[in-house]
Amino acid sequence: MEPAENKPFIRETIEEKPRMSFGKKLLLTVFLALVFGAVAAITFVFGRGVAERFVTTTESETAESIFFPPDNPPGVSTADEPDTTEETAAQTEATPSDTAATGESGSSADPSEAVRAMIESMLAAKQPDIHDLQMLYQSMGDLVSEMNRALVTVSITRKGTDAFGTEYTYEEQNFGVIVAITSKEILILTPYAESGQDDGSLNVHFVNNEIVGAYTKSTDKISGLAMLAVTVRSLSDAGREMIKVADLGNSYNCTAGQPVIAMGAPAGANGSLRYGMLTHLSQDVAAMDNTLRLLHTDMSGFDGSRGFLIDLNGEVVGLFSQDGNENGLITAVGISDIKSYLQNMSNGLSTAYLGITGHTLSGRMKEQLGIEENGVYILSCADDGPAMVAGLMSGDILTSISGEPVISMLALRTKLLDMNTEQTVKITVLRSNGTDYQPLEYDVHLERR
Repeated sequence: MEPAENKPFIRETIEEKPRMSFGKKLLLTVFLALVFGAVAAITFVFGRGVAERFVTTTESETAESIFFPPDNPPGVSTADEPDTTEETAAQTEATPSDTAATGESGSSADPSEAVRAMIESMLAAKQPDIHDLQMLYQSMGDLVSEMNRALVTVSITRKGTDAFGTEYTYEEQNFGVIVAITSKEILILTPYAESGQDDGSLNVHFVNNEIVGAYTKSTDKISGLAMLAVTVRSLSDAGREMIKVADLGNSYNCTAGQPVIAMGAPAGANGSLRYGMLTHLSQDVAAMDNTLRLLHTDMSGFDGSRGFLIDLNGEVVGLFSQDGNENGLITAVGISDIKSYLQNMSNGLSTAYLGITGHTLSGRMKEQLGIEENGVYILSCADDGPAMVAGLMSGDILTSISGEPVISMLALRTKLLDMNTEQTVKITVLRSNGTDYQPLEYDVHLERR
């Protein structure tokens, strides 16, 4: 047998692999880095759009802040209004003037101008005929059609259990109004129900019949409103071209005899509408932590009536009152008195809740009460509200919050808008002891509206 050392298949020679120089290693590293960077960039550019169509979110994605310019009541100083002098470059002013932000189609035709022109023509004519009336209603119809682009139907699908323990699903519908569009979200104002948005799936039906899932951004149970949001990317390009933002008008400019259109669900069914006019206005109506201007109309309504009023400019000037209609006629809350709340809701912020109704002390009231201080006369405290729980009473005169004077209901509203919820503040009131008024201090734990 041949010795193992003589067998060629087990013979081997180990040679040392030549080493790469440092310079070559550096060049190779740089080359590979460039290749990987190029691949990543191409993947990001071409894959981002596809990924965004399949990845959804249920959380707020707003990058911009929503800003509704406040309206000042006649004769009221801007000192009582929220400070809007801060930098607003990053804020989105929610008006339909910016076609890119609001989804305007860019049409130059203004239905509201046509309506006003028709009314002026009919007033100028000595004997307007049926053709004039037909043209007027055609112009009104065009105005409604334009506003319908900002109108949506909100459906809430929930589960229930019948008397036999069998589960079933049912759907409730309400109207909604598009009040702002950012680069990320479409914001929709809709009535809020206690058992509504919190325990059911939300869908929004747009004017082009697209149905898109929505989520609740913020609620205000005191005003009975909710702000919903739909991600912009969930709506098709065609859908985004169809919709528009409803312009919020100035209800302080409304006058008796002014024509208005009720939209939303004034006749009970979503999409119904009514034509009418304002019969009179009620000013300084006491409301929770606020005073309101109510717009009274000659249009019939009932407990199921829901909706909003627009003027002949196509601007929203009022939302139907949560307290119902007066004498069977539609009554609306002036939009200017709640714009600040809508701004907070649009930005996902909550507003502090004190829980009082009151009136600003007038000169005559101070004379009758025998006091010189400015403040708010408390008419009532909400049951189990922060004010009542802390010990405030009807008949008290609220003069300051956290050491800052409160000279009016408008000033009170402004201060609460600027305060955080779930915080404790020191409130000073004047209380009558039968002969004069004595100052008292209370620690009040604010809640969320």
